[in-house]
Amino acid sequence: MVAIRLRRLPILVLVCIFLLGIGVAATLNTDFGNLDVKVISIPNQGQRMSGLLYRPHHATAENPLPAVVLAHGISNAKETVSGIALELARRGFVALAIDEVGHGNSEGRIGGSDNDPTLGTLAAVRYLESQSFVDASSIGLVGHSLGAGAIRATAVAHGNITASVFIGGGVGGSDADPAYGKLNTTFPKNLLIAIGKYDVLFDIDQLRTGSLPRIFGTSQEIIVGSLYGDFSSQTARKLVTPATTHLFEPLDPAIVSEIVNWMDNAFNSGSSSQNRLPEKNLVYLYREGAIFAGVIAFVGFVFPIPVAILDLPHFAAQKKKSKTKYGVLDEGKTLVIWGLLGVVLYLPMLVAGSFVPIPPLVFGSSIAWWLLAVAFFGLLSILFLAPKFSTVKVDLKSVVSEAFDRHGVMIAVGMFAFLYLIADLVELLFVIDLRIVVPLFSDLMPITRVLMFIMFLPFFLVYFFVEGLYLHELHAWSAQKPGFRSEALAMSRVIGIKIIPYVAFLCVQYIPMLLLGVQPFPGFLGFLVEFHWAIVPLFVISTACSWWFYRNTSTIGMGVTFNSLLFSWVAAALFPFGTNRMYKLFLPAVLVVVTAAIALILLPSLWKISSRIKARASYPIGDKRSSSQVIATR
Repeated sequence: MVAIRLRRLPILVLVCIFLLGIGVAATLNTDFGNLDVKVISIPNQGQRMSGLLYRPHHATAENPLPAVVLAHGISNAKETVSGIALELARRGFVALAIDEVGHGNSEGRIGGSDNDPTLGTLAAVRYLESQSFVDASSIGLVGHSLGAGAIRATAVAHGNITASVFIGGGVGGSDADPAYGKLNTTFPKNLLIAIGKYDVLFDIDQLRTGSLPRIFGTSQEIIVGSLYGDFSSQTARKLVTPATTHLFEPLDPAIVSEIVNWMDNAFNSGSSSQNRLPEKNLVYLYREGAIFAGVIAFVGFVFPIPVAILDLPHFAAQKKKSKTKYGVLDEGKTLVIWGLLGVVLYLPMLVAGSFVPIPPLVFGSSIAWWLLAVAFFGLLSILFLAPKFSTVKVDLKSVVSEAFDRHGVMIAVGMFAFLYLIADLVELLFVIDLRIVVPLFSDLMPITRVLMFIMFLPFFLVYFFVEGLYLHELHAWSAQKPGFRSEALAMSRVIGIKIIPYVAFLCVQYIPMLLLGVQPFPGFLGFLVEFHWAIVPLFVISTACSWWFYRNTSTIGMGVTFNSLLFSWVAAALFPFGTNRMYKLFLPAVLVVVTAAIALILLPSLWKISSRIKARASYPIGDKRSSSQVIATR
């Protein structure tokens, strides 16, 4: 009885942390009940867009307030800019953060047949203008990266936007395209440009001396933080460059504070003076901290809950098998082979994935093919390279047939379904999306994202199967002395083997940038490297989960199944739908991938059936034993 209670204690603690974190986040997200926050559906040329609307309670038909539409960057969602929306709403604005076309829960695709350069942002503006609690003559726009280009096109199409904020975008070479307009001293009105000091997509010094002086109405080098023009004539201009990177720009307190100040000054009486909002008055960072605590507990559920189910004689027997059946690959060689493959293949396969858009998601196909390539070359290394300098000798047929146990797979699937249900309920009841920097655990809507989820599964199944060999099957982690300290050290070593190459990749990029102002990977390559800020936390989660499952079952099947489902969920929900070229391959791709998935699922069973048929065919006449008994005696 005592053992059962102790086993339940971690679950109880995690539930308390999770509910506390989500409760605090939800409270802050409504500014302690002063805001009405809800997910809305916006019509857009026969399709639906998803938006997150923050409305102050005092915004009514009798007291309409100015409004701001916020657009996120590529491979992101409305939650990324929701912190800015929250702070604007706290100060008297109706704020609408949207999922742009093809992103998040919105329908459509980037570069679709309608080729809407506003990516649905104009439709969001029209929606706000139709609401009685909005002052339709006072609309502002905020856009990050891809969203900055979208709001620039919206300012052209609409013609009466009071203020615009470009975050890490919007100032590129779009002047020749009339859909985006030509930036000058009057277009767009009241323009704030915010670019992180370490944003790899921009050369700030070149902007200050090159294109911005003309836009700011001066022939001199632009002084960062200085106001040019004035709000009364709607020619206000300003450049701010806080110490942040492209990915983190929408979360940077200095940028958020500048945006709130800018909108407040643009929509006030027209004075050219600037009111200041102290950064210490921002609450969105506390909300993000509470969400992060909730995510930690959310992931933590993976550990104690399955243990209560795994304590069965079936798994106890599995744990007695030899820990070095296929030989041992020491940690250093594992780190070199598996880590080197991941780092070396990263950039080439991200480029290759854009030419083979399956699944048809921008960057999603690249990630899928990258991990599949790592798995392919990793498996070749195990089969043909590792035996030459180690004791490793893997029988692939035996590994596959032993890895996937029906009980373990069912538990992994059940655990995944439980987590998905929890995340979905939190989003539905509290309007809070579980995230680490970017929204990772979102619901799979519209329904086409479920198809993407299915398409990702074979890629990730192969990857995590091969990774299971490298990190678990060819080691003896669970054979170490029992005890919390020993096991925590073993888990840390496995996680270290997994993430050290990717952390080093980030260090190669950012240490020279911080210390010397040099970008080893400039421009778009640097942008691809920045994805590692989201990839590394996911790898920590997946490796910890697979280690835990292997420790309790001595098979890699549970970890492979769970991590494949988890990564397929994240990838299918996060990446945007691509162009028409991608959609031409969509249906045949679905057929190919589903067929491959069925084959992978059935392969271990087919091997077992084949072995039993062979054994049964060799029975002596009259032998009543089962095929498994015959095989065992032989």
